[in-house]
Amino acid sequence: MDINVDKSLIKAVKTGKVAIGSKRSVELSVSGDAKMVVLAKNCPEDTRKKIEESDVPVYTYNGTSRELGPICGKPFVIAAMAVLDAGDSDILNLIENW
Repeated sequence: MDINVDKSLIKAVKTGKVAIGSKRSVELSVSGDAKMVVLAKNCPEDTRKKIEESDVPVYTYNGTSRELGPICGKPFVIAAMAVLDAGDSDILNLIENW
């Protein structure tokens, strides 16, 4: 199944519940409240490690934080975002074999 990641991210932000930001994404992944975390490919290594150690599925977006921000409709960079509820998005299919 081919998923248009950009469209899925847009739909998750509009119809679901996401938390944007590295600090919040780490908190939600460690607590187990995040269903998945999306990281920009240039996400800081310390943030990446903390999230990957939490046993929450991680998807690395094939773009930088400068590209991820506008895709999510935000006028700032986004290195990490936690998906709490996908809404009408198929974004969770990216980690279906986790």
